[in-house]
Amino acid sequence: MLSRHTRPATTADTELKPRQVKFDWSTAPFQWIPGDAFGSHAINHFSFTLVRGELFFCRVFNQALPHVKDAALRKDVEVFIRQEGIHSRAHRDSIDQYLTRYKVDLDSNYRREMWVFEQMLADQPFGIKIPKLLQKQWLTFRVGIVAAAEHYTCGFGQYVLDHCDWEARGANHEVSDLFTWHSAEEVEHRTVAYDLYRHLGGTYSMRALIMLVLAPTFLYLMAAGTAELANSDDEAPEYLKSIYKTAFWRAWLRSTALNNIMSPGWFMTKPINFMLPGYNPVNEGNTAQAQAYISRSPGVIANGLAR
Repeated sequence: MLSRHTRPATTADTELKPRQVKFDWSTAPFQWIPGDAFGSHAINHFSFTLVRGELFFCRVFNQALPHVKDAALRKDVEVFIRQEGIHSRAHRDSIDQYLTRYKVDLDSNYRREMWVFEQMLADQPFGIKIPKLLQKQWLTFRVGIVAAAEHYTCGFGQYVLDHCDWEARGANHEVSDLFTWHSAEEVEHRTVAYDLYRHLGGTYSMRALIMLVLAPTFLYLMAAGTAELANSDDEAPEYLKSIYKTAFWRAWLRSTALNNIMSPGWFMTKPINFMLPGYNPVNEGNTAQAQAYISRSPGVIANGLAR
């Protein structure tokens, strides 16, 4: 196995490219997966979270760029930033109007995301100025958080490509296309955040600590956010509106059995690979499968940028 010093700075197995896209959710139903309110709201919540999360990714990676000494990795990071910016805008442009139409309190949801990304993980967390000697370490730590999150989004993306043929099961085609296109690009650029983390000197112990905290946090946020969206849906059953009801978790398992969303257990076991000393994200997804979907995505084709 190559050491950190001899392993190539970039382990991407494809050339990355940004793609402009357009999705129209103006007629999409709140429960866009027929017969699965849980799956509909869980994936909508994941989308909503990404609007702020991916802007945070872009901000942190832009700060990291001056520290990137390898030309190939620098190019990957620059395209990653552009892809994530497009992802955030695509979700914002689609889901903000969509959720407003269904009377979801966007400000309340965004306050939670802003607290995480713009206060807790800010350049000056909670207004505390980081000493100059520790600023690169704080940057590397935040890049590590992105790498851990990208492990999840790649896993989510590969799950979608493998299992979630939503449109064939009657789901809204625009919503399905946005999520599947995004999933495919997450698989495609899955190596970049971890490569950058390593390039900045990120350690195994820091990586393991980040994931140990992130895994239960991510599971809680997925559950709580799903229940919150269900509370805005007059047609959702009452048991979906509280994570403290056993029927909520049974509904989650039913949605998993329908191949619409990963199980609660997946959120706790998926981190295991990330915490192995020999972890390499290139092994976590199928690039050819991802690009095959991108090449036929209506939202991509409409802009003439499929490959």
